[in-house]
Amino acid sequence: MMVFTSRTVSVGGREKRYTLPYFLCLILLKSFMNDPIQYTANASLNAGNLIKTADLSSATLKNMPLRVAYQGEPGAYSEKSTRELLGDKVFAIGRPNFEACYQAVVDKEVDYLCVPVENSLGGSIHENFDLMLRYDLTIVAEHEFRVHHCFLVKPGVKQGDIKYAISHSQALAQCDGYLRSLGIKPVPTYDTAGSAKMISDAILDSKDQNIDPKDKRKLPPGCTPENTVAIASDLAGEIYGLECLAKGIEDDDSNFTRFLLMGRKGVAQYLEKGIPAKTSLVFTLTDKSGALYKALACFSLRDIDMSKIESRPMSASLLHFLQFRSQVDGRKARLKTALPRFRYCFYLDILASELDEDTQNAIHHLREQSDFCRVLGSYPRKSRLVGPVLSASEKTKKMNVARDQTSLRQLPNDVSAEEKLKIGIIGYGNNGRFFSEKMVEKHEVSCIDLQDKSKEASELGVEYFPMFDMISFLKNLDVVVLAVPLVEFEDMVASLPMQRLRGKLVVELCPTGKHPKSVLLKYLPEDVDIICTSPMFGPASSSSSWDGLPFVYEKVRTGGDFARAKAFLSIFDQARCRMVEMTGEQIDAQTADAEFMTHLTGRLLDKKIMAPTLVASKEYAALLDVAEMTANDTFEEFYGLFKYNENASTLMNAMRDNLAKVERQLAAKEAYLAAKSEMKNDDRLRLLKECETLMREVAKNNGVIESATKKVSTSSSSEPKAKGLKKKPKSSVGVTPSSE
Repeated sequence: MMVFTSRTVSVGGREKRYTLPYFLCLILLKSFMNDPIQYTANASLNAGNLIKTADLSSATLKNMPLRVAYQGEPGAYSEKSTRELLGDKVFAIGRPNFEACYQAVVDKEVDYLCVPVENSLGGSIHENFDLMLRYDLTIVAEHEFRVHHCFLVKPGVKQGDIKYAISHSQALAQCDGYLRSLGIKPVPTYDTAGSAKMISDAILDSKDQNIDPKDKRKLPPGCTPENTVAIASDLAGEIYGLECLAKGIEDDDSNFTRFLLMGRKGVAQYLEKGIPAKTSLVFTLTDKSGALYKALACFSLRDIDMSKIESRPMSASLLHFLQFRSQVDGRKARLKTALPRFRYCFYLDILASELDEDTQNAIHHLREQSDFCRVLGSYPRKSRLVGPVLSASEKTKKMNVARDQTSLRQLPNDVSAEEKLKIGIIGYGNNGRFFSEKMVEKHEVSCIDLQDKSKEASELGVEYFPMFDMISFLKNLDVVVLAVPLVEFEDMVASLPMQRLRGKLVVELCPTGKHPKSVLLKYLPEDVDIICTSPMFGPASSSSSWDGLPFVYEKVRTGGDFARAKAFLSIFDQARCRMVEMTGEQIDAQTADAEFMTHLTGRLLDKKIMAPTLVASKEYAALLDVAEMTANDTFEEFYGLFKYNENASTLMNAMRDNLAKVERQLAAKEAYLAAKSEMKNDDRLRLLKECETLMREVAKNNGVIESATKKVSTSSSSEPKAKGLKKKPKSSVGVTPSSE
């Protein structure tokens, strides 16, 4: 049985409580007594000794155990699947949810994660499909795990004493027939292995053994260790000291779960010819008839077999990406209201390696037809391991450590949600005050400023220090936040007492990334942790809710206390900000120009030009928002955006050229219209003259004709009439002369 205990350990000058295996705590404390150097909390075991290392991300280091995260309590089916795939001595760390597994790999706290993606009875686990899109990890192996449910009870309890069965709802449903035959009432709980832990905790509690209240879960009402059975894996029974009365109690013996092993680097290059391979992809299609048929034809025409295809609603982040790419490509971006209500992405598994020539041609062909296409991984089939995964697994199997000593419930860097940080903000202007409102909700916050900000600080429950009392301000702080204007940033950092910053975390809140990062690396000592951030929102651009607002950051240096950095970033993560991690150089490339242009446009569109109106279009309202957002910014803040953006002058010249171009176009249009109008007037006058001339000629000719007619009529009237001549009558139509 694995015994856990809570111990308080001093790390980086701060006390933290961790729940670790008892034997690991003894080794940790003994090492601290014998060697009082500053250890990282990321200690791992090898042959009974504590490994001191700053790089926990690579399991290929000499004598370094393989660390894999899974979802659930120790003894969960995910842990059992992990050990079947990688060996019994792999260090398996249970995480509270699936996303925590992905985050642990991204943060380099573990090497891989092992999560289920589909069950032969229950279908796909959709959450993991969505997380594969959200996190940039790669599939390196797969494992088909046969699920065997076990009947776990307190030692000594008989089957006839059982009244209740606790487990996850799906496990209870899969054993429904067996439980009905015994007359046992199913009671759903949060986890299979967690159910076994609940019985174990109740047994330990009855023996007055101390259990950390944070880790303790009570049995459901009416359930006791003497009348309750847990349906879980045999591994859970071993870990929690429970007796297995029956194994394989599921109603259907075809219960298999497919697990994926994912890491930061792929293994496609290690797939030699002859190794059966599988490649997983995700793609989106345009809204055209026959689009899916044409996409699948990319593979069928090349005789590439497909083993799975599934559609999922497209995530909001993927929609934003497609909109962004359409703007970059020059296509007209559609408004949100014009987007289809339901858009889908397709997950596809093909039985071929990504590096095969036919597969590469098929994927290139697919990318020509799709809006988005990403290879999630190319890996060996049927639980086979290759490359660094295989070598790390083989090294782990040779370790001199018992298997039951490698099942952990927590990572050493896990931080309790109730743990408070002491945060000090240097510069309590608009930005400092704005961000302190959220920080003070769960942490102890103080501030310091050249001006007297005691009144503003006291309103929010923030302690104020005058600038001359910097030593007292920095004392006992965990995090120092720099919220000063960009133009004053370097002078302020250079004036700080560096010795007082040792062992602390320094965070800057600047709109650019490269300059603050270089300044902090230049002046701060090596043992000072650094996080550079660029919040894409502020006092004027956001409401009380930060939901969905982008928070861009870079963990420049977090070797001293990773848990502290994680706790600080959790302020924004728990506020539901969209956390975007990128380097300072990437921050400038992606955001600096946009920030400068936004503030430049806002300064050009002041209230004298952009007057509010009762009736306005959405476009005009958006411009008003930009003008209002930048109205409260000082010129010093704008000057910082200009000075530390190497493209600022180019952008202003481009704006000036564009304005001159518009003026030239307007002038040309005015000249054209004036000339056109003048030409029309000239043509009208010419036509009038031509008409006048023509009329004169007509009138003149009419006068000649009239005079000639008069002469003829006069001469006709003067001739004598012939006597005896009668005028011959005109013949009527249809009447012949003979009929007269």
